Amino acid sequence: MRGRMEREMHDEMAAHIAQATERFMARGMSERDARFAARREFGQLGAVQDDAREARGGQWLDSLAADLKYAFRYFARTPLTTITIVLTLALGIGFSSATFSVINGILTRPAPGVPDDPALVKIRGISNARPYARRLSYPELSAYAGLTDKFASVVGWVTSGVVVDLGDKDLGVLRARAHFVTPNYFGTLGIRLAAGRGFDQSRFDDRFPPELTAIVSDAFASEQFGGARGAVGKQVKVNDVAVTIVGVGPPHFNGPVQSGEPRTLWLPLSSWQPVARVSDEIFANPNAESFEALARLRRNVTLAEALPAVRVVAARADAEARAQTERTSTGTADVVRLRGLMEVTGRYDDELGPGVAAFTAIALLILLVCTTTVNSLLVGAAVARRYEIGVRLALGASRRRVVRQLLTEIAILALAGGALGMWAFGALTRLVEVAKDGFDVSPNWATTGFTVLYAVLTATLCGLSPALHATRVGLSDVLKDRPGGTAGRSRLQRTFVVAQVAIAQPLMVILAAVISSVVSGIEPTRNATLRERLLVAEFDTYVGFNSKAPDRMPGLVRRLADLPGVAAVLPVGLGQGRISLELPSSRSSGDHEVPPGRSSAVVFDVPPGYFRAVEAPIVRGREFVASDTTLSVTPVVIAESLAVALFRSSDPIGRRLFRVSPYDERPAEVEVVGVVRMEHETNTLDYESDLAPVFVPFRRREGPCLTTCILGTKLLIRTTGPAEPLMPTVMAVAREEARMVPLIRMRTLAQGDRLRRSSRLEATAVVAGCGVVALILASIGLYAMVSVAVGQRRREIGIRLALGAHARQVVRMFFRSGLRVTLLGLALGLPLSVVGLLAILTQIDDLPRDSVPAVAALVTLAVVGVASLASWLPARRAAGVDPMAALRSE
Repeated sequence: MRGRMEREMHDEMAAHIAQATERFMARGMSERDARFAARREFGQLGAVQDDAREARGGQWLDSLAADLKYAFRYFARTPLTTITIVLTLALGIGFSSATFSVINGILTRPAPGVPDDPALVKIRGISNARPYARRLSYPELSAYAGLTDKFASVVGWVTSGVVVDLGDKDLGVLRARAHFVTPNYFGTLGIRLAAGRGFDQSRFDDRFPPELTAIVSDAFASEQFGGARGAVGKQVKVNDVAVTIVGVGPPHFNGPVQSGEPRTLWLPLSSWQPVARVSDEIFANPNAESFEALARLRRNVTLAEALPAVRVVAARADAEARAQTERTSTGTADVVRLRGLMEVTGRYDDELGPGVAAFTAIALLILLVCTTTVNSLLVGAAVARRYEIGVRLALGASRRRVVRQLLTEIAILALAGGALGMWAFGALTRLVEVAKDGFDVSPNWATTGFTVLYAVLTATLCGLSPALHATRVGLSDVLKDRPGGTAGRSRLQRTFVVAQVAIAQPLMVILAAVISSVVSGIEPTRNATLRERLLVAEFDTYVGFNSKAPDRMPGLVRRLADLPGVAAVLPVGLGQGRISLELPSSRSSGDHEVPPGRSSAVVFDVPPGYFRAVEAPIVRGREFVASDTTLSVTPVVIAESLAVALFRSSDPIGRRLFRVSPYDERPAEVEVVGVVRMEHETNTLDYESDLAPVFVPFRRREGPCLTTCILGTKLLIRTTGPAEPLMPTVMAVAREEARMVPLIRMRTLAQGDRLRRSSRLEATAVVAGCGVVALILASIGLYAMVSVAVGQRRREIGIRLALGAHARQVVRMFFRSGLRVTLLGLALGLPLSVVGLLAILTQIDDLPRDSVPAVAALVTLAVVGVASLASWLPARRAAGVDPMAALRSE
C-alpha cells in the first residue's frame, strides 16, 4: 500500500515537471533549459516529497526508518569513534545505574524473597533513649494481635544465635541464626516454601505443646544437604535439642528484614523454651522486650488508620512496663511499609547517609566526565562532517531534519552504552558484596527505567548542542572553508574540554585521597617471625551462653597448652568496639570545642602475660596481674600513641579517665596502670580497627561488660615454631573438648596481615582504576580537540611550513593550545577539589592529613602530564603535513 502511494506521488510530481517543461519550451527555451527551469520552479524533490508524506500522515515511521538506516551507515564508516562513544557512555550510564540500583535495593526494596505488598507493614517500637527502634514484649505483641479491626494477622519473632550439630564429627558444630516465630509467619508474609511443608501449629498463640520442627533457608539446605529436597526430613540438633527439618524457604529469602547472616532457621515460637531454655516469665514480663513484629493490614485499611491504634497499645504497654521498674526512658511505636532498610529499622540514617552521598557524588562526577567526553567527540565529528551537513541543507533538508538525524545517532549510542553498562553490572551483581549481605541490588524495572531515562537525557545533553552548532553552517561557508564557520564549534569543543578537565580533577583528587587512606593502612611487615608463631582461634561462646552450656574454654586451654610445640595459650576477649576516653577536666570544658584530653579507642580483654607473649614492651607502669579483676576501678593499659594523644608529655600512670560507650552513655572511671608499645596497633589480636587499642583485664563475665556483652573468646596460641602446621591439631582438639562451641575462624597473625594487605590492595586497584579511567576520558576529549584543530587549520599549517616555519614551531603552537585548555580546566576545578577534600577529611578518620597536599599535587601533575601527551601527539602529526599536498587540496 505504502509503495503504491509512493509511486503515485512520484508519477504526479513527474507530471507537474513535464507540464512546466512544456510551458517553458513554448516560451522559446531549449528542452534542457526548460527542464532545468521547471525543476527550479517546482523545488527540491526530496523536500517536496517529505512535505507530502507529512501531509499524508504516518511520515514518522518512514523518517525513523531512514534515520536509523543512515545512522548505522555512519557508524559503519566511523567504527573507532562509535566504539569510543559507546564505551564511554557505558561507563557513565552503567556506573550511575549501578549506584542507583544499589542505593534503591538497600533503601527502598523489600528484603530478598519478600513480596512488595502494600498490605505488609512493620510494627516498629521506638524508644527515646536510643537512636534506633526498640523491641517489643510478648504482652505488647499480643495486644497488637488483638487489633483485629486493623490487622488481618500479626506476626512476632525472636532472633537468637544457636549451635547446629549435623552429626558430622569432622565438620563439628555450626553457628546459625534462628528465628523463633509465631506459627502464622510464612502465611502472613505470603511466602511459598521451595520444598516441604510448614509448621503443624498455625495460630498466632500456639505455644503448647512444643513443636520441635524447623524450616531452613535455601542457602543452608544447599550448603549442608546438597539442595532443598535433600534437607527435608533430616534431623539435626539445635542447642543440643533434636529438631526435624520439615521445609526449606525460597531462594534468597532470609527473613523479612535485610540481614547479612546466610545460615537461617525458622522454628515455632513454642520451641523457644526447650531450645534456648528461656523461662515462662519472658512471656508475661512487660519489660522483657525481645520480639519484632510485622502485620498484614485488613482490606481498605491504610497506614494512617492503623497508626493511632498502634500508638494506643504502645502507650499502654509502656505505662505497664514503667510501673514495674524505675526505667526513665519512654517508648512508643509506629507502622511503616515492610520495605527499605532505613524505613523498616529507622536506625541507619547516620551510617548510610555519608556513604550514599559519597557514592552519588562520585557517580555524578563520572557521568559528567563521560558526558563532556562524548560532547567533545561529537563536536569533533560534527566539524569533520560539516561538508556533508552543508550539502544536505543546500539540497533542501530542513535544519530540524538534520538535527533529528544527529540526535537519533547519539540516542542509539546512548541506549547501546546504557544496555552494555547494565549488562556488565548485572553480570557483576553476583560478585557485589552487598548482594551477599541479604540486599536485593539486582537490576529491576526501576533500574531499567532509570537507565533508559538516563540514556535519553544523556543523548539530549550530549547531542543537542553539537547538532545545533553543526547545522548553523551554510553551504557557501563550507565550500569556501571560511574560518567563521568552524571557530564557533572549536570554542564549543574547548568549552567541553575545559569542563571535562575541571570535573575530572576533583574526581581524581578524591579517589587519590581514598587510595592514600587505603595504602596508609597497609602496615609494613615487622617482626614477621613472631607473627608466624602467633595463632588466633576465635570461638563463639555467646551461643553457648544462650543454651546454658557449661564453660568448656578452661578445659580447652589446658588441653591446647599440653600440645607439643605450644609455648603458651592465653584466652582474650574479642575486640569490643569503639569507646571514648576522656580526662575528667575535658568533661567540664563544654561542647563548643573538643579539648586535647579526649580520644577514641577500641577495647580488648587480655590476661596477665599477654604483652610478654606478643613481645609488646611495657614502657611505663606495669602490666596486668591476677588481682586486677577484683578492683573497684577498672585498670587499663593504653597504647603509647593513645597516651600521647590524651596526656601529651605528662605522666599517664595513675591518672583516671572517663570511659563512655555508644551502648551505655553513663561514664565509668578507669585508671591507667601501664603504657605499651605496639608495633601493630591496628592489627592487635587480628582485629580490624583503625583505632588505638586500650586493654582491660580479661575475665569471664555473666553480668554487664565494659562496653558490650562479650560475644566470644579468642585464644592466642604462641608456638615454638611456625604455627600454621599445628592448625589441624588445634581444630581437632577444639572439636573434641568444646563440642558445643563453634570455631569462627583460626589463622596466624601473619595470615591475617596478608589477607588485609591483599584486600586493601584490591580496593586500591579498583579506586585507582576509576581514577585512570577518568584521566583517560579527559585525555580523549583533549586529543579530539587538538585533532579537530589540526584538521581545521590544515591549509594554515601548509602555508606556514611553505613560508619557512620550522616543524617544532607548529608542534609548539598546538601544544600550547592544548596546555592552555588543560590549565584553565585545572584552575576551574581547584575549588571543587578543595570542597571534595574537605568532605573526605570529615568522613575518613585515618586519612593522613600531611599527605593531602602531596596527593593533590601529584594528581595535578598527572593530569598535566597526560594532557600534554594528548596535545603533543596530534601536534606532532600536524608538523608532518606536506605543504604542497595541503595547498593542492585547497
